[in-house]
Amino acid sequence: MTTTAPQHPDARVVAVGVGAYQAGDGWTLTGPVHDAVRIARFFVAHGVPAGNVDLLTDPAPPEDDLPAGVRRRPADRTTVRQLLLRELPDSSARELYVYWGGHGFVDPGRRRRLYYADATDADAVDLGLDSLLATYASDLVTALHRQLWLVDVCQTHGPARPRRIDGHETFPVGEPVAGRSQDVLFAAAVGQPAANLDRQRTGLFSRELLRLLDADGIAALDDAQWLADRLRTRFTALHAEGLTGQTPTYLWYRNAYGDEGLLLAAEPAGSRETAGRPARPSTAAIAAVVAALLEIPEFLRPNDREEILSLLPPSVYASIRRNPAARIDAVNIVRGCQRHATGLSELVAAVRFFAGDDPAVDHLAETVRRLAA
Repeated sequence: MTTTAPQHPDARVVAVGVGAYQAGDGWTLTGPVHDAVRIARFFVAHGVPAGNVDLLTDPAPPEDDLPAGVRRRPADRTTVRQLLLRELPDSSARELYVYWGGHGFVDPGRRRRLYYADATDADAVDLGLDSLLATYASDLVTALHRQLWLVDVCQTHGPARPRRIDGHETFPVGEPVAGRSQDVLFAAAVGQPAANLDRQRTGLFSRELLRLLDADGIAALDDAQWLADRLRTRFTALHAEGLTGQTPTYLWYRNAYGDEGLLLAAEPAGSRETAGRPARPSTAAIAAVVAALLEIPEFLRPNDREEILSLLPPSVYASIRRNPAARIDAVNIVRGCQRHATGLSELVAAVRFFAGDDPAVDHLAETVRRLAA
């Protein structure tokens, strides 16, 4: 029996996969191009006109892999900017789906940046994602009132390359558009890598995303929060199966209101948040986390401590009673974070972003793990 796929003529799709960079073989990834092609094929198979799908990849995929009618272009800076800043903003379509796989990082200003295919060690050109999202939330974009961005890149503190690149690319921003929905799912939190499965030619986040789409169809994208919850359930199951070595520690989500935070934090096997009131931890357990925080030089400096806390979601930050004394402030921070399901894990991620791979941060993570257990 033949069924007709539902049509979605009012949607635009951009699938970017960067597996090869001008910087050379040291930057090569095996999964992004394959994943971007699969994303493009999925949308065409589910009724989005092929002419509404743009596939930007480096290297070019085999011709036989391309869905008929899909535009394939390189993923260099000029082409990406041509599409995202000169073509799409004038589109009359209502929905926009953007997928990006490749290399990325978070700079010292906590801006998310994605490398273009023509990046080199000497000229590491990159796209400022946060600035671009602001553009697409503004009236400089005519329509595209429902947007879903899916980003499978590392968000490690960087760039982890020989040359430090100062400054960042910015885009024009207009006035906010009331009612515009912009949801973003990241494969990793700030300061964290995203898992790439070389043998399977895919990113782990992309693999699980595509499995959900294959099972549930395009309807899986109708509710971004539902999709995020399904991915969280899947990654939790992978942890329970003992696949932590291949499972990203974090799944990060920014919703249509601009709120963002962890959906999944590493947990001990068998541990699970419950709907009821959690057991009150002992004073000694809290004291151990406080002591671990006070071992971190960045946390002891008031200005740096404020920067660390600025990474927490607004709801977590707002629940913390502040105090100028470092120890009392640390106690209040721990207690405030405890009121949220992933608050302490988010605190560890924020500290690690600023302090890096200091053994003191590993000690903090271990004390938080014991507290959760």
